[in-house]
Amino acid sequence: MLASLRHRLHETFVRWALRVRPPEPAPIILTQRRVYVLPTRAGLAYAAALGVILLGAMNYNLSLGHALVFLLAGLGIVAILHTFRNLVLISLRPGRCEPVFAGGAAQFSLVLDNRRPDARTSLRLSIGDQDAVEVDIDARASKVAVLGYPATRRGWLPLPRVTIETTWPLGLVRAWSYAAPDLACLVYPAPA
Repeated sequence: MLASLRHRLHETFVRWALRVRPPEPAPIILTQRRVYVLPTRAGLAYAAALGVILLGAMNYNLSLGHALVFLLAGLGIVAILHTFRNLVLISLRPGRCEPVFAGGAAQFSLVLDNRRPDARTSLRLSIGDQDAVEVDIDARASKVAVLGYPATRRGWLPLPRVTIETTWPLGLVRAWSYAAPDLACLVYPAPA
């Protein structure tokens, strides 16, 4: 029961986060309002360690301890900004999808465009519980990411919701966004 409630809450958040009804018209631009940032477990441990160091520095009146805590806290805040900027303003367009037979894996291709003068590093794209595809995009360049998804039934298979995430550069925070491109794959009946 708790798992179903959690799943319903997650789906409600995703519908709100997409901001439009799927499928979305191309190109999909990940604006600032579509990118979400939360700390990872490593980020929470980092903050807890900073709190312990700060308490020790305050208890023993260590000015170098205060300097260390504030330096590391500033590094954490800068990491939040760089993680967010690594994902924001990426443009997604649907690519091609070759027809497959039922029981095979549909290969959806997405074209990611980077119009900024900074390279985008360690972007992970995934569909549901499928394995993530990691992509690096050079400055002012495009990259094609191919996502696999099982084609269990014949007919048109629409591309499910895609999660785009990154923890670059330090792994302290996770920035992610959702996209639902208008792309479908034709699934033929399995041969006898």
